[in-house]
Amino acid sequence: MKNKQSIVLWVVGLLFCINPYIRAQHTQAASPEEQREMITQIENASRKMATLICNFEQVKTLSILNENLVSEGKMYYRNDHCLRWEYLSPYRYTFVLNNKTILMQAENSRNVVDVKSSRFFQEIIKIMMNGISGSGLTDPKSFDAHYYKREKEMLWEVHLSPQQREMKQMFATIKLTFNTKDYTVEQVEMNERSGDTTVIRLFAKQINEKIEDDTFHIH
Repeated sequence: MKNKQSIVLWVVGLLFCINPYIRAQHTQAASPEEQREMITQIENASRKMATLICNFEQVKTLSILNENLVSEGKMYYRNDHCLRWEYLSPYRYTFVLNNKTILMQAENSRNVVDVKSSRFFQEIIKIMMNGISGSGLTDPKSFDAHYYKREKEMLWEVHLSPQQREMKQMFATIKLTFNTKDYTVEQVEMNERSGDTTVIRLFAKQINEKIEDDTFHIH
């Protein structure tokens, strides 16, 4: 179960992929008209995004500790079901999705999984791809979504309550922050049922740059 939780954290983090250093001071609920605009803009931006390369910073707050665990890495996404989520510091760990195959690799371990062999992985990949395409925000079977504005910072927030059983068991809420410049995800905050919180900030984003096939190669 621990491994499954870790996989979900990696995948959800880049799907929708709230920075602890710039937490919102004020949010205002979006009107129905504003919600429709938000969904339209996010979906349009997602349809135009063939690839995404970015750096990330992950801050994990454990309910039993008084300090944060900080890690950094790089993410590569291509809209033909290819994804590479790579931790570079303070340890190295790589998650690669290449169509129907997943690679999880650490310094002393390597595991390759056929997505078709596991309903759990099928659901996670489905949620991942729906999230990147924008449809995950409006699918009531996956999430109950509430929309907010942070006008002074020109940011939007979408608060998601998971509806699927396995996601619901792990996460109480998932909070997404989108910028209103290119309507892509800036940050995600995942609040677990255990009381732990994971915050991932995406930055130095490059959209629609070429990514070589070797980036997603599983051998």
